[in-house]
Amino acid sequence: MLFSDIEGSTALLSRLGERYGEALAAQRALMRSAISACRGQEVGTEGDSFFVVFSSAGDAVGCCLAAQRALADHDWPAGLAVRVRMGLHSGEPAVQDDDYVGMDVHRAARIAAAAHGGQVVLSEATRRLAESQLGAEVSARDLGWHRLKDIEAPEQIYQLVAPGLPEEFPPLKSLGAPSRLPVPTTTLVGRERDLEQVCAALNRPGMRLVTLTGTGGVGKTRLSLAAAASLDKAFPHGVFFVALAAVRDAGVMWKTIADTLDVTGDGPAADAVTGYLSDRRALLVLDNLEQLHGAAEVVARLLAAAPGLVVLATSRRPLHLPAEQELPVPPLEVPREAGSVEQVAGSGAARLFVQQAAMVRPGFAVNESNAADIAAICGRLDGLPLAIELAASRVRLLAPRALLARLGHSLDLAAADVGQPSRQQTLRNAIAWSYDLLAPDLAEVFRRAGVFAGGCDLDALAAVAAAGTDPGTGADPLELAAGLLDVSLVTVTDGADGEPRVGMLETIRGYALDRLEQAGDLDGTRRRHAEYYAGVAERADEQLHGSGPAELAALDRLEAEHDNMRAALGWSLETPAAGPAPAGRERAAAGLRLVQALAYFWYRHGHLLEGRRWLQRAIDLAADDGGAPLAHLAHRLGVLLERTGEQQDALGHFERSLAIWRDLGDRDQQARELNSLGITHHNLGDLDTARSLLEESAALSRELGSPLRLAAALTNLGQLEAAAGNFDRATAVLQEALAIDTKQGDLLGVALDQQSLAGVHLRAGRAREARDLLSAMAGYVASCGDPELLVTTLEMVAANAAQLGEALRAARITGAAEAIRRETGIPVKQPDILEELLAPARALISAGQWDAEVAAGRALSPQQAATLLVSPSPSPDPLSR
Repeated sequence: MLFSDIEGSTALLSRLGERYGEALAAQRALMRSAISACRGQEVGTEGDSFFVVFSSAGDAVGCCLAAQRALADHDWPAGLAVRVRMGLHSGEPAVQDDDYVGMDVHRAARIAAAAHGGQVVLSEATRRLAESQLGAEVSARDLGWHRLKDIEAPEQIYQLVAPGLPEEFPPLKSLGAPSRLPVPTTTLVGRERDLEQVCAALNRPGMRLVTLTGTGGVGKTRLSLAAAASLDKAFPHGVFFVALAAVRDAGVMWKTIADTLDVTGDGPAADAVTGYLSDRRALLVLDNLEQLHGAAEVVARLLAAAPGLVVLATSRRPLHLPAEQELPVPPLEVPREAGSVEQVAGSGAARLFVQQAAMVRPGFAVNESNAADIAAICGRLDGLPLAIELAASRVRLLAPRALLARLGHSLDLAAADVGQPSRQQTLRNAIAWSYDLLAPDLAEVFRRAGVFAGGCDLDALAAVAAAGTDPGTGADPLELAAGLLDVSLVTVTDGADGEPRVGMLETIRGYALDRLEQAGDLDGTRRRHAEYYAGVAERADEQLHGSGPAELAALDRLEAEHDNMRAALGWSLETPAAGPAPAGRERAAAGLRLVQALAYFWYRHGHLLEGRRWLQRAIDLAADDGGAPLAHLAHRLGVLLERTGEQQDALGHFERSLAIWRDLGDRDQQARELNSLGITHHNLGDLDTARSLLEESAALSRELGSPLRLAAALTNLGQLEAAAGNFDRATAVLQEALAIDTKQGDLLGVALDQQSLAGVHLRAGRAREARDLLSAMAGYVASCGDPELLVTTLEMVAANAAQLGEALRAARITGAAEAIRRETGIPVKQPDILEELLAPARALISAGQWDAEVAAGRALSPQQAATLLVSPSPSPDPLSR
């Protein structure tokens, strides 16, 4: 069956006027010539349209080819081409009153109606019948599955391609696939990789169920719509979106799906739905399943009843069905605040912010003046699309900087669009939707987990958040974490030790803390949190004064938990209740434990300014009590002050501590303070006083039988003798210290002794010996995380490279050391000596070469700088010869 008509015949009539009859007559003549030549039978003709039947599909194709070529070659009136669209379908229509009737006739007419002028389209049935009769230059191009008006089942349609026929046409004028998808008002931004991942999963052979999970407001629905729209052609029987946020039980879910599919019946909705989908290749998008009891059973029945069905679900928790592919939807990429305008503008979160802001302030864009503020806004909102959209709507009234200043209550950002679902009209509502899904005990754990800053491990979760929960629930922290992860209220990642680490987005954490305060449990949970981390810090501090892998593991543990330590210190030492009242003293006690335990960590890992602040606050609180706690705090503050170059202030704290220890009669601690006072006087240039103090510390340590105290005093005494030019005595003293530290297994002590001996060799001009010692300690220095040890060793390696003629290497290492000192605030104690040692390298190359290498070194991270500790080759720098 062939149906044809002239495309745009009414417009053609208007343009040709009286000559339209001439054009119509020519079209009819050309069509009838081709029909006759190909043994066609004209069934009906009305105006410019034809209905023709053939006994052979090959004849029908031949007729269309001949007619289209003749029409294309004809000289039309006024030079206006007459374009005829043609459609072919093969079937078995019924004959009634010398006419053909039935669904096949309607299908053929609808296929023709989908074509464009000059185009020949045909059904799958006609293609199969005509395939063997097509010439070598004739083919059928697959145009995919299409839904036709008033015809339920979709049709696979092909285009006839042959010489003399146009090949390129717009998409067919069909109804497309029978899809029912909401049309978003804006384009999807920042989700290119995620969209690709979802589409790849849905296209994977055998994939039946994909569930997009994630916290409220992360954009699961929007991503599912984009994926469904892009896969329209892959599902010939349709793509359907079913909104289920308001549904709470399986019966209503079946009814909602039936309504979406527009299937009705006298029986149960479940039977109508499964019967309709049983033999169809379709995609069903089921949106918002987390609150729906029985959703998993509905999906399982759907998949069992319809082998060609694929389900894309969105939920804050997975369905836990066999063969389910869970795809967590992450927040959008957040730009760095220090990034360039281009880097900020290119991040997913900023692109969404700009898109939404431009809707209320036309022309809004990222520029030099607002880039940092936009980056900070996106970071503050954790890259959550809902939060970003809500914030961007405020740009109508507020510039980004003013908006950033008002983001303290981001949970209460409200949508101006009243068309938003209630659960998405504020970020608080979006999080509350997940919170309301929790059982009471798990809700309590969630609230308490808000006190963790930077996440926590499972032990901490059990000790702080699960303390006191109903023992009948079996408060296994792994199960608790899994329960919170199931509703996308937490994240679970691998910690540095390979164990699970539970975290929260800051927006969700703020909600948890609000709920915790409303429940009257904030202070008690904060207390458990502070006491727990005081214990963690104390155990780690014991390991820090040991050696070997345990020491490095303790440093890593404290660094990983530093945010929690800060939060505990803030609650215990800075809140108004941290004072003389009983409750305040109890609170402050946890803070004092933390400060005592963290002081050495702050010293080792370069947290000097932060450590000073907490130690000073602790001293203020402990001043009235005095005694050993105050002496320890004074000593530790003195150490940090000495390291930052504030020698006079450090001297006062060491003298205060020494006086307390003498009053208490603690000679071991006196030996430590004498050592610290000797170091400080050395730094102040008073070598005689320093020597006397260090020799007194060493003698007292020998008398007490304290090898670690003795080694420390000898190391510092050796450094002093080297500075005084007494190289032989310095070498002897340092070798004794090295022997003691090696015997005790003190890796830090050994490294300091080796560094000090290398300094003696450098000053004595023994470059090869210095290089061997510096190379021996490089591995420990690179791995220990001590910024002062790293920077001083780098400077010694630079000086050694200068002595060896490696000028370019010396310059680059110098730059790397400068960057670390600038970042940590650690001053150079003897800059004149360093410059003197580097002078030979400066003399070997031009100032421009030196400055370029120094700049390259400054650009290195501390980890990259550590790789420069070992010389790649003992030969001199080629440019230095």
